Amino acid sequence: MAICVEDRISSFPDPILCHILSFLPIKEAVRTSIISTKWRYLFASISTIKFDGYSMSCLTDRNMDSFKNFVDRLLKSPDQVRLDCFRLSHEICSWNDEDHDFDISGWICVALCRGVKEIELQLSYLEDILPAVLFTCRSLVTLKLDAVGHKFKFPSDVCLGNL
Repeated sequence: MAICVEDRISSFPDPILCHILSFLPIKEAVRTSIISTKWRYLFASISTIKFDGYSMSCLTDRNMDSFKNFVDRLLKSPDQVRLDCFRLSHEICSWNDEDHDFDISGWICVALCRGVKEIELQLSYLEDILPAVLFTCRSLVTLKLDAVGHKFKFPSDVCLGNL
């Protein structure tokens, strides 16, 4: 008896594949790029981007800068698909690492420019990294800020009409 192995998932339209990939951790979504040439750059068009401790687990100091550059390229990809969700969580790691100069404020600005609907930031320190434009963004429907152990001062001109 012969078993027919058919790849039905790859025949789905790209938007559906990207939607499926958006449920995976970013590391796993990127790993799908080796499946075939059709999958090579699909991860760059996902609408949900989540970076957490898992994203940075097993990274050495040497490849931490490569990871930072990867995030920069992913967010600033020429596809510029709208973002549904952008999440950044500290869980295991610190995004405020002076040695690696993560541009969290820039990442947030890019997400806002891409029409993000949901932003969730769970960091140990938020005060100097939140751009003012975050508090006047019309596309945001959900905003979760968690600065563990720190008080945060909101700007006086907050206008989040769709929140």
